[in-house]
Amino acid sequence: MRRYLAVLIVILVFVAASAHFNRVRDREEGINLPDEKSTKIVQYTDLGGPDDVKLYPIDEAALNSGFEAFGEKLMAAAKAKDVEFIKEHTDQNIHYTFGPNDRIEGFFREWELDSNPEGSAFWDELLQVLSLGGSFQNEKRTSFTAPYVYTEFPEDIDAFQHVAIIDKNVKVYAEPNTDAEVLGTLTYSIVRVLERHLKSEAANRQEPTWLRIESLSGNIGYIPAKYGRSPVDYRGNWTETDGTWKMGFFVAGD
Repeated sequence: MRRYLAVLIVILVFVAASAHFNRVRDREEGINLPDEKSTKIVQYTDLGGPDDVKLYPIDEAALNSGFEAFGEKLMAAAKAKDVEFIKEHTDQNIHYTFGPNDRIEGFFREWELDSNPEGSAFWDELLQVLSLGGSFQNEKRTSFTAPYVYTEFPEDIDAFQHVAIIDKNVKVYAEPNTDAEVLGTLTYSIVRVLERHLKSEAANRQEPTWLRIESLSGNIGYIPAKYGRSPVDYRGNWTETDGTWKMGFFVAGD
């Protein structure tokens, strides 16, 4: 009996040692293992509800290899604040306001690209427009407009009162604070804006930090403003003429 007990103890020690060795090896190889001390993953409720309308991202740039290559250069130029590249690829009669337009000279003056290019707000706006992708406006794919929030937004939803959530699993808070209770999430939903919380970015410029929103199913809460994009915010169009892509409009509003 003692002999069997000794054999059993040896087997148990061997199994325990093997399990420990395997866990150490897996950690060294970067394999994720469940940890009894790890934080439990919270599953939030999708607040879209039965009347939810989605606006999923669309980007057709790759359908025209010429534009796709140009788009990459344009993105790089925006990051580098390359004024000369923008000037070379801007139409002389660019439309940049719903008031009087004073050709390319007025556009550069409007965005201070002629007087303060390093501090111009144009670069950030352009990067946001390009990063959201867009679609071609003709069969020949020689006219591209971005972002998709502008080109694809449903015509039967008020563009001035609603925004599109531009990411998935965006947390909706009970208060305009990331420490507040999380009510649930929204994914690429169109929501109504009830209130905008603003902060001053400059002497004459304000930008929202939080949006109080209501889903189309009636759920209300707050989201960081960066996740809600208005279809009447800045958008741009680039058209190919004689082998060169040029910006024909860059405008906001209606």
